[in-house]
Amino acid sequence: MAHHPDLLELLTDERAEAERLVAAYEATRDPQRRAALAAELATGLERHALAEGHALHPAVRRVLPDGDRLVTAARRRWEETAATVRELRAVEPDSAAARQRMSALLDQVREHAAREEAEVFAPLRAQLGRRELRALGAEAARWLTDG
Repeated sequence: MAHHPDLLELLTDERAEAERLVAAYEATRDPQRRAALAAELATGLERHALAEGHALHPAVRRVLPDGDRLVTAARRRWEETAATVRELRAVEPDSAAARQRMSALLDQVREHAAREEAEVFAPLRAQLGRRELRALGAEAARWLTDG
């Protein structure tokens, strides 16, 4: 039987993948490879935001007492991240500006992950059962796959 990750596992895995892509970007000097990695990262982050918006955020609003505030703050942070992604796409992949944008993007992903783990994931784990988290994981997986 295949393991179907729950929502929180899936989103955590997606963040780890983003960090892996950044590390691969930093490890290569090949401009074409950097461009491909930056594009893959940007697409992944956009799909991650869609998955959160369609699967995580409704659950947060429904289950957590301060869910509206948490979702509003997460969306504000995503707008900052989306701006960094647009800036990254607009610069030469091997430029100092691209390296700076990639570093900023990694910082944003890590800050988002830390906040979400403390403020959202832990409380959701306490409030939602494994079955519901898996159902939400399936919903998020559709957005991650199909965008």
